[in-house]
Amino acid sequence: MLISSLPPVHQEELLRSIIQHPAIEAVRYNTGMSSPYDPYDVIGRILELTKPQGKPLYVDLKGKQLRVAQWATPPYGPIVLNHKISVELPAKVYFRGDDCCELKEVVNGNEIYVDPTPKYPVGKGQSVNIIGKNLKIEGGLLDLDHRYIKAAVDQGVQNFMLSFVEGAADVQELEEAIVRHSRGTIMPDMCQIVFKIESVDGVEFVRSLKERHFSGKSPYRLMAARDDLMIEIGIHAMMDALRLIVQKDSQAICASRLLMGLEQGKVSMADLSDIEYMRSLGFRHFMLSDEISREHASEAAAFWEKYVESRPFVA
Repeated sequence: MLISSLPPVHQEELLRSIIQHPAIEAVRYNTGMSSPYDPYDVIGRILELTKPQGKPLYVDLKGKQLRVAQWATPPYGPIVLNHKISVELPAKVYFRGDDCCELKEVVNGNEIYVDPTPKYPVGKGQSVNIIGKNLKIEGGLLDLDHRYIKAAVDQGVQNFMLSFVEGAADVQELEEAIVRHSRGTIMPDMCQIVFKIESVDGVEFVRSLKERHFSGKSPYRLMAARDDLMIEIGIHAMMDALRLIVQKDSQAICASRLLMGLEQGKVSMADLSDIEYMRSLGFRHFMLSDEISREHASEAAAFWEKYVESRPFVA
């Protein structure tokens, strides 16, 4: 199965073309994106297109993922995060484009100062990774997450992805929110909840689980969210982590860093080799990143359609 991320819903033509493409079997909406519409309208506009196609919609909640809370203009002010943190210094901060800076100070829990100045604009909603000893992130689901959960369950959406799952408490918080916002009409076992594994603690949580947690009629699935995961655990630990994830859940999703050659103009041999290797590990479900979906959706879908014709997946 190929899952595509969706653009902001005001990009109506791109939104429609992704959802209607026959190679795309399901779609994911990243709730961290800025939108001119409230969560209820966002979900409703997507469902108007997915329902006639019979394609599942996954609502991707941000949870403990660190993101920029407002546009930043370093060095003229701090970078404000969506969660308060504590961490031992020295520590590193990774911004988009694998831009790495040294974390110099944390003020008021969620204001960070870095050196050197980031290479690219630090926009609201942009994700960041902080690598350091004893990193603690305060809080879980955000107010916006709760608004999207309510909008989803009110409109019959029961598929959720949860970023940076690191323990049972993260899952329990989401399950309790689903029950509360649906007023008890939707129970967790009626949903599909995808644990996005993106950190050292996330990998250790997976290690503590049994295959039975993801078998049969279990509502749970795992995702190897390879972009953040590689930043957080390092490239040399990736293969063991990927093997672990798909061994625990045979329906696990391999996400991000797929078809990266499209950023240079076309799918590369490295892209093909990557997909083939992930399949050899056991992955049968793949998800395109926000960037590839937004900038190269038609090329990615066209490649996937031909690829599956020549190398069909076994059910």
